[in-house]
Amino acid sequence: MRIIETLEAIDPADFPEGSAVAIGKFDGIHLGHRAILERVRGAAPLRSVVFTFANNPLSLLRPERCPRPLTSREQRIEAFETAGIDCCAMVEFDADLAAIPAEEFVERVLVGRLNAKLVVLGGDFRFGRGGAGDPDLLRRMGERLGFSVDVVGWVTDEGPQQVSSSRIREVILAGDVVAATRMLGREPSVRGEVVHGDARGRELGFPTANLGGRIEGLVPADGVYAGRAVIGGVAHPAAISVGVNLTFEPDGEPRVEAYLLDFSGDLYGERIEVRFAERLRGMERFDSLDALVAQMRTDVERTRALTRS
Repeated sequence: MRIIETLEAIDPADFPEGSAVAIGKFDGIHLGHRAILERVRGAAPLRSVVFTFANNPLSLLRPERCPRPLTSREQRIEAFETAGIDCCAMVEFDADLAAIPAEEFVERVLVGRLNAKLVVLGGDFRFGRGGAGDPDLLRRMGERLGFSVDVVGWVTDEGPQQVSSSRIREVILAGDVVAATRMLGREPSVRGEVVHGDARGRELGFPTANLGGRIEGLVPADGVYAGRAVIGGVAHPAAISVGVNLTFEPDGEPRVEAYLLDFSGDLYGERIEVRFAERLRGMERFDSLDALVAQMRTDVERTRALTRS
């Protein structure tokens, strides 16, 4: 998949027969987003293109209201590639881009540079200066400029509630990773580099991989989770702790650490992905090491049962 990072780098010569363009923020790549991607991918022989932003537009327009991202730039790019998209134009949403009127964006970018013959988007997406661009504007301009518009309806989650990045963010931050899985079509995950910790887990018989540095993805609510740790493409069942160790360091820094079941090996410096399948319990303070170890054994056995496949 080709990645383009600026408007100027979009070469019309790369789209001689036209393109099918999906436009949106695509945070999380949830089931609604996947429906959009499937539409553009199925429009062969047109080249499938995603036009999106490297940053959330609210980070410029309303930074006080900008939410934490569900996925990093790299995670989104990988998801587009996995979905079979030919080209991803992921540009920085800056003051210059924000100032482009919606009509000019359609004429200069979608038609002039991408040679769009089909534009696919969700019904709530807005674009152009002041958010003036919407599906109705696209349809009117498409009749004049020679492209069609496909508006993908809401995907619902086991009832009337729509699947959205906002709802997914809400349930993840509440620890309901099962609901998030339904809306994402996959388990929510974070990833990062394994760093040295305090080795306390190893001393207790449960050595953990501690994620440090920049963590990609949205970390769920504090608690203990059953899930998986993916290393080199291989998924291992894992009991995952998120938050502060209330027994030993109640004032310490929150962390994400995973105990990989039936695994041995040195993971320091490795990049791993941690996937959350189900929340087992909240974080607790234990009055003795014996009580803590007994609970950890219970967490591990519940993890083993939940991740058995």
